[in-house]
Amino acid sequence: MIALGLFSSAAPGGAAAPAVPDAARSRRVTRWAAAASLLPLPLWFITSALLAPAPAWRGEYRENAGFTGAGAVLHERLLQRYWDKSYPAVPGDLSYKSFVARWDTCLSSNEAHDVPFMLVADGSATLTIDGAERLRAQSASGMRATRGDTIRLEPGTHHLHVELTPRGWPSIALLASFDGGPPSPIGSGQLAKGVTTAPPKDGAAPCTSP
Repeated sequence: MIALGLFSSAAPGGAAAPAVPDAARSRRVTRWAAAASLLPLPLWFITSALLAPAPAWRGEYRENAGFTGAGAVLHERLLQRYWDKSYPAVPGDLSYKSFVARWDTCLSSNEAHDVPFMLVADGSATLTIDGAERLRAQSASGMRATRGDTIRLEPGTHHLHVELTPRGWPSIALLASFDGGPPSPIGSGQLAKGVTTAPPKDGAAPCTSP
């Protein structure tokens, strides 16, 4: 039998083959099947968009050291960026060879935690928490730098600030583990039980309550 029974050879004894559905009916069935296969997609997309947390990282990209000149400010869900030949674009139409960038988020914890942090960079990168430098990663030529430490976070809200001066094809990632698992890039919303990130506010104290 061929094509799910739409065509078949004559039955034994010379009986006539089953009738083939007309072309219009076949086209209708095809359209219905295609429409049915697409029905879950809009609902899935809308539900995901509604449930997704707001981007918790504010990223700023500038063409000059000191964060002056042309650039762009973006809201990002994850601090994990890589540039290479297939993706050289830097926000603000900047050159990957000459820019600086910084990211901020507010991390809140209901309890005290000893948190393993990892800072990974191609270039020179720093992590400060509540204004104090905690990690510095500086790559050698052609070698990506990784620096890590276990940092005590007391209950409350903490300001995480990362800066990058690139070298070669730049990259940056800040990873942590809040649940005993392997460190993963710090994202947006709930990271673990009682641990969340939220967007910073404008001003000198971006993570303090009014």
